Order: sequence, then C-alpha cells, then structure tokens
Amino acid sequence: MGGKSYYCDYCCCFLKNDVNVRKTHNSGLTHNMAKLRYMRRFEDPRKVLEQEVNKEPCTRYLSGRYCKFDLMCKSTHYNKEQLEQLRKIVKRLEKFQRPKVIGKLKNDKKWMLPWHRNSEKSYKLMNIKRLPESLRPINFDRFNDDCLKLEWG
Repeated sequence: MGGKSYYCDYCCCFLKNDVNVRKTHNSGLTHNMAKLRYMRRFEDPRKVLEQEVNKEPCTRYLSGRYCKFDLMCKSTHYNKEQLEQLRKIVKRLEKFQRPKVIGKLKNDKKWMLPWHRNSEKSYKLMNIKRLPESLRPINFDRFNDDCLKLEWG
C-alpha cells in the first residue's frame, strides 16, 4: 500500500497523497490558522502596529489562559512591552527608509535608462565597446554594396 505522502509545510504534518485528503486538510481551520500565523511573520510592522494599537487587550490570553479565537481574536494578544518593541521597530524602519526619488530620476541624465535616451551622446555614455557584437547598434556604414544585392532562392 505504501506510496508517497504529502507534507504540509504550515502544519508540519504528513498526509495521504490524495487530492480529496489534501483539499479537506487545506480547507480546515487548523491549517488556515497555521498558514495565517506563518504569513503574519512577513507582514509590514507598520500595518501590524496600526491594527494592534486600536484593539483592546485580550484578557484571557494575557492572563495566561487559552484564547480559542487565536489570530482571529478581535482583541490584541500583544502586551505593553511587545507593543513598545513594535513601535521601536517601526521608528527604526522610518528612520532608515529612503525618500522616493522617482521624479528626480526622470530629469537626471546620469540615471536615465538607455531606452529613454534620444541623442547620440547617450550611446557614448553606455560604453558600447564592451558589448558583444550581436548587441551593438547596427552600423550601416559597414555594409558594402555587395551585401545589399544578394538574391534569395
């Protein structure tokens, strides 16, 4: 009977490798909570802080008991120290975040992309000599009349 089994990365468990078993497992509450818990690690700290500050504390969870709603709880599961740590992380992110320079890039020729350049000077800036022959711009002066008079077939 053996066969290969399916491993769920979120739940850390092995399942029978059957479509119906996997569908049932993936639609289950425990799998969805494990997946949500995993994805929550990669959320933006600013977004998490905004959500958690507006909530009132969950009395069951913070008193050390089990909260049956887990991540779906309408109250926060962060204590004051954890919220303060989250605020420090957000401040650190805002401090090191670079300002957007999208408007500056369009006007600055040094940062313009090659396909936005129109003049011949821009081709000289691209250091064409280092490109392979197939990627260099076509030089029509190199063609001689013999190449243009070829007949096919």
